[in-house]
Amino acid sequence: MIKDFSLEKLFVLIALFFGVLYVFILPPFQSVDEGMHFFRTYQISEGNFLAKKIDGKVGDEIPLSLSDFYDMYTPFIKNIDKKTNLAQMKNNFQLQVNDREREFTQFTNTALYSPVCYISQLPGVVAGKLAKVSLGGIYYLGRLSNLIAYCLLVFFALRITPFFKCPMFLLALMPMSLSLAGAYTCDVAVLGLNFLWMAVILKTMTLPQTVKFTNKWIITLAVLGVLIALSKSYILLLPLIFLLPPKLFNTKKDYFISVLGILAVAFAGLAYWSFCIKGLSLDMNDSFANSAMQMEFIKTHPLAYILVLIKTFFVKTPRLLITMIGVLGWQDTKLDWITYIAYPVLMYFAVRADNFNFKLEKWQKVLIGAVLIAGTVITYTSLYIMWSPVGNSVVLGLNGKYFIPLMLPLCLIFKNSIAKYDYEKVKLAIIIAVILILASSELSLLHRFYNITPQLYYKI
Repeated sequence: MIKDFSLEKLFVLIALFFGVLYVFILPPFQSVDEGMHFFRTYQISEGNFLAKKIDGKVGDEIPLSLSDFYDMYTPFIKNIDKKTNLAQMKNNFQLQVNDREREFTQFTNTALYSPVCYISQLPGVVAGKLAKVSLGGIYYLGRLSNLIAYCLLVFFALRITPFFKCPMFLLALMPMSLSLAGAYTCDVAVLGLNFLWMAVILKTMTLPQTVKFTNKWIITLAVLGVLIALSKSYILLLPLIFLLPPKLFNTKKDYFISVLGILAVAFAGLAYWSFCIKGLSLDMNDSFANSAMQMEFIKTHPLAYILVLIKTFFVKTPRLLITMIGVLGWQDTKLDWITYIAYPVLMYFAVRADNFNFKLEKWQKVLIGAVLIAGTVITYTSLYIMWSPVGNSVVLGLNGKYFIPLMLPLCLIFKNSIAKYDYEKVKLAIIIAVILILASSELSLLHRFYNITPQLYYKI
């Protein structure tokens, strides 16, 4: 029966089922920075795309009732002892938005993100407001809208990609990926658009030699590029545009003009938004971080900083792997160790069982490796500047979710033209394993927030 469904259709069925459970099991504002994302989404829904900076605070005037709603759930954040129940959750749908009472509300970090980051959750919030539903109704409609958008983006990515459907399927259905899709976050745009970007790149890489690159492909990649650049400024995979084979173009001149033109459009969009938010940036961790001094430290101590990067890689990588697969909520809900061990094993079999007859050339693997190294260094450096004490020995603030889009290019390096394992058997095993893992993760959230198994109570 499973064989009758394409992997993209199975993805949608599984993602919607478990994603809806994430939407309603996870209490409001219990995903990292979800309150700030909700405030930013609501601000945009009122037609205000830019935040304001008043007395050193960044945010905007929004209904006071939103802050009151958020304050109800702040005691749950990183407090494993705090539990809720169905009666309290039902009460969320009795809350109302009072537009007449408004106050300036801070959302310093999310104010820097462009409206593109919130396209996925915005329809739900706008629909809720137009229908004049309760505050809780608006909130959950936004979450559902985010989930639906994620399902659509990944569905098309899986449909377009000529190979590596199983690895993409696994990455898109990791508990971390799907739980983010069911909450207020910018990561739906980042993950979904980058999966789609990789799918289009892989598709163009495998076009027959007789096919020539058309304006349709150029426009598609240019639009995707600018959307990605405006999504949390996550530009790490854009250089993979150079994987396109020059043979698809009439001349090398056409190749360079097209590729550089696509990148120029993307970076022009990023530059425009950077100009729009000029002056809004503040230190994210102002208790002990200082961006200006940290950048000066990097400039004046380059060798010391290289050692910081190396030490961070070896010290933080195990934690990054775990948080990539899934440490849910406000990073306070661990999954079982079987999940953390099983997922890398599943990825290995997914890559080695791929039966599409295609193998990368050496220069393509070198390019991918360079992009992965550069992407890792850029991510480390940005968080070192924003979150870490000046001259700290390791980078703070790292999270595995930042590296999810890099995993598919990493897998590409190990792509073989001949499958090592039976594809259909591996595919079936992956589907069953993913369903079991997602079911287990839902139980972990139920236990964390509702204490359904007090005899198994534990602290992280």
